[in-house]
Amino acid sequence: MRSTIEAAAPRKICYEVLADFDRLAEFIPGMQSSDIVGPPGEPLLLRQVGHAKVGFVEYGFDVTLAVTEDPPRRISFSRVAGNLEQMRGSWQVEGDSFRCRIDYRADIEPAFWVPPLIGPLLMRRQVEQQIDGLVAEIERRALAGPAR
Repeated sequence: MRSTIEAAAPRKICYEVLADFDRLAEFIPGMQSSDIVGPPGEPLLLRQVGHAKVGFVEYGFDVTLAVTEDPPRRISFSRVAGNLEQMRGSWQVEGDSFRCRIDYRADIEPAFWVPPLIGPLLMRRQVEQQIDGLVAEIERRALAGPAR
């Protein structure tokens, strides 16, 4: 899965939204929870629970990821537990103080059966919805200006 997005926001804000791990469920569609579950240090452990839906078909996901940060440029992740057989990838952030570009790359394979024609559509649609939520939050924070 690959996607590239651009937002009218400083690179710093784009990275901060991606790295706001404990609040992702507040603005990412389909995500019920996102919580740092490991002790401080490397790697950061992040558990995410949610669902993906296409038509009348809905699947739940529960995955724990090992996350490595390289602020403000990159966030890499790989599955360490959960009902996904595989999930690994990265968010690469580029830009300046006016615009950012985010490249998302991920290999995702469920550990449960998904109909062959629905699986790729389900994953693509879920990622598109999540990215839309991400961009909306980035732009909302950019318009709100610096925290006081």
